[in-house]
Amino acid sequence: MLKDWIKEARPQTLLLGATNCAVGCALGFYYGAVNAYNLAAAFLIIATGMLLQILSNLANDYGDAYKGADSAQRLGPIRATMTGAISLQGIKRFMAIVIVLLSITGTIAVYMTLGNDAHAFAWFIFLGVVSILAAIFYTLGVSYGYKGLGDLSVFLFFGILAVVGPQIMITNASGSGFEIYPDTVMLCVSVGAASIMVLHTANMRDMKEDYVSGKRTLAVRLGYRFAPIYHAFLFACVLVSSFVACFISHKGWEISILALSLIPLASSALRTIRNAHDGKKVAPELKYTLIGCAIHHFAWLIVLLVDFWVYY
Repeated sequence: MLKDWIKEARPQTLLLGATNCAVGCALGFYYGAVNAYNLAAAFLIIATGMLLQILSNLANDYGDAYKGADSAQRLGPIRATMTGAISLQGIKRFMAIVIVLLSITGTIAVYMTLGNDAHAFAWFIFLGVVSILAAIFYTLGVSYGYKGLGDLSVFLFFGILAVVGPQIMITNASGSGFEIYPDTVMLCVSVGAASIMVLHTANMRDMKEDYVSGKRTLAVRLGYRFAPIYHAFLFACVLVSSFVACFISHKGWEISILALSLIPLASSALRTIRNAHDGKKVAPELKYTLIGCAIHHFAWLIVLLVDFWVYY
């Protein structure tokens, strides 16, 4: 039973939520200060990002099960809701617990870093509430994920907010104010595009099933001809924005670190594009896309660490 609950949270996806926020926190440390207080705040920020990822996973599974979007022909992992191991009511209770937990960690993190500015504090709490609602309504209510708007949502919440938000929070806690730096802007594009690659890989895997069930993801709307082109475009955005961020704000030689880190993601993207018409061959690439994104994000942590201790 416990195994079913763990699987339902999809622990392998937490790597993405954690590393996205870690990049934002690392930028905050780079332009702010490294101390125990900020490290504690960063821990809460990353925990909040992971809990938001879990909520997104649960809401997605609940919505798909409720609408009957999952079938026996599903190519992805078998969900506990499909086998009946976990009831829809159980998923709702799990979602409620996760919402409470992420509300606690998120509120404490915002208070620790922005408590000295009531206006900023209120705005970040508002954005947190919007993030929770966006996770829930991906497949429930307005079900915007069924209308091809999931990619935009992922870019906003797992790209822009996941990188810019933590950077502002940590730098403000360090006494450096609310300035947003050029590499932060470029990295929120890179991280956001990488996160969309993960979603798009899953959507390409499920194109046939989603079309039959009426789930019009962007992959379904683009079709087998343009979905692979879009995937290549996303990888180009990851690469170019990452290199530009390094070029304008860090040392030129460090681009070599980023280039090496992007090899796994590039390999997975190439295989996904080549096998776009075969969902069974695309299915294993979801794991490798996740790992590739995480490796790239870890590479940025290394770049920022080297710059901070050697050049800054």
